Amino acid sequence: MIDTTTDFESETTEVKKPVKEIPVVQDQGFFQHATGDTYDGFFEAKKKDRSVKMHGPGIYTTAEGDIYNGVWDGDKLGANDGTLISFSDGSKYEGSFRDWCYNGSGKYLYPDGSLLTCSFIENSPFGCLSLTDPNGHTWLGNADQGYAWLEPVNHFYELLETTRDIGRIRRRHKNKDVQDQNRSQLSANKK
Repeated sequence: MIDTTTDFESETTEVKKPVKEIPVVQDQGFFQHATGDTYDGFFEAKKKDRSVKMHGPGIYTTAEGDIYNGVWDGDKLGANDGTLISFSDGSKYEGSFRDWCYNGSGKYLYPDGSLLTCSFIENSPFGCLSLTDPNGHTWLGNADQGYAWLEPVNHFYELLETTRDIGRIRRRHKNKDVQDQNRSQLSANKK
């Protein structure tokens, strides 16, 4: 049997409607909200629903003085790992930020100068972590289920332990020497 259909007959004749494009404007600007919060950076405006969203690199500053610096995607911060948040109390966070939480690797600087370096899951430290206290001493530890166990790793603490023991030994010897001197004086006085 011979196929007598032509290419023209096998094609369907669908008429596609042109897709209506939603006009979107992407630009950079400065906005001040009624609350006193400000945004300086890139944004995306949709003409159809008259919405403006932070989109791209930008800095959002609250009226209280907290600063959120990073890449925004549809009003959500954390489109990349380079987020920097500075709080009015002097603390700072730098690292991964998703769904308004610290998520992934990051560094948290406390107001007293302590630095916590670790992975975060929903704002909680998780796994191996390193804490450097204001004196520059480093503590390594492990965090699980909201709790962290830290141990000193700085040689100063190791020396502290041994010098503390040496101090006890020295005091013990010193006390023994003083007792021996007192005994010899007493025995000399008795004679």
